[in-house]
Amino acid sequence: MLRLLAYAALVALLVSGAVWLADHPGTVMVEWLGWHLETPVPLALGALLILTGALIFVWRLLAGLVRLPGHWLDGLRGRRLRRGYQALSDGLAAAAGGDRREAARLAGKARKLLADPALTSFLSAQSAQLAGDGETARDHFKAMLERPETAALGLRGLLKQALDRGDDIAAADLAGRARLISPGDGWLLELQYRLAVKAARWPEAQALIAEAKRHKAISPQEAKRRTALMLTARAEAAAADGLWTEVQSLGKRAVAADKGLTAAALLLARAYGQLQRPRAAAAVLEQAWSHSPAPALAEAYTALKPEDEPLPRLRRLEKLVAGKADAAESHLVLAEAALAAKLWGQARKHLLEAVSLRPSQTPYRLLAQLERQEYKNEEAARAWEAKRSEAQPDPTWVCADCGKPSPDWHWACPHCGELDRLVFGTPKLTA
Repeated sequence: MLRLLAYAALVALLVSGAVWLADHPGTVMVEWLGWHLETPVPLALGALLILTGALIFVWRLLAGLVRLPGHWLDGLRGRRLRRGYQALSDGLAAAAGGDRREAARLAGKARKLLADPALTSFLSAQSAQLAGDGETARDHFKAMLERPETAALGLRGLLKQALDRGDDIAAADLAGRARLISPGDGWLLELQYRLAVKAARWPEAQALIAEAKRHKAISPQEAKRRTALMLTARAEAAAADGLWTEVQSLGKRAVAADKGLTAAALLLARAYGQLQRPRAAAAVLEQAWSHSPAPALAEAYTALKPEDEPLPRLRRLEKLVAGKADAAESHLVLAEAALAAKLWGQARKHLLEAVSLRPSQTPYRLLAQLERQEYKNEEAARAWEAKRSEAQPDPTWVCADCGKPSPDWHWACPHCGELDRLVFGTPKLTA
């Protein structure tokens, strides 16, 4: 639309000029070196325009001839770069496919055509890694640090090498340098956090939790969970040194951050017991049971008063499980206590409830024990034991990553080393 308006304005201006010249006729006279020229004004203007156009054409022709070698060289460089980038792209694809020889050939071709070591170093490093030449790969990754555009990739390559050879100190340093380039990178934040936890650098780990939360790399709930885990680990270290007042302080903060963290509740209850505060210990265990029932909590609760007779112990355990009375673990705890108190009917009721909620091996074992103790019925006991042999395993701590069980909770899986992946549940049966 704007072009159309501009064109119309130009035409109107030319028409106006032509009309004005027609209304004001005249001649142009030129005398120079004995020559005399006389011509009408319109003709003189036309000749001037033609002369101007010719001069512009000649100027552009000469300029084009001067620039021709440069354009030709630019074309050659452009074709060379295109071939170099094509070799680089094909080389990366070959490296990803594991073709060591093709990757090395294309790396050399790209390096020759592009003449930029920092740009081609990644492909050269990949081909060197495929050939098992870690030293050459490291040199190429270091060359990438010279170029801002490839520095982050070079640092990641060096970082992976450090992790592969188990050099946590070098890995932590490289991860810190990489985060200066990419402060909010979730993978780097996670790696730094894991390295800090592994080395028990708790202030650094806490700062990284806050950074990950600020950059939205983890949720606020996950940040609380990690804070609780870190405080629990510190409490475990303090307990090993017998610093029970410190264990109490750290345990209280851990439980406040995550009320369902069994390990934190057990440590805090143990600290209260050492500091002669059994009621506080009982309250902690009762709260933990209401969030996440686990046999270790019942064992710790019973240990608060080991001198109790079976019936008073049953009444105390009823208080423990009250916050989660309908859980299978609650019925099992009360069933065992009722068996010890010889309250057969109550024991049977809880065991049958446990079987209906979770038909695992323990309730069938206890039902067989009940048949023998109450009725001396060996046939009925064997029937329950037959069901037990076909039942699913009892719940225990199972790694959500590798699937392997552990008798106790640990922050890191004893089998695969992953952090905070143990959950209380039924292990998978293996063929």
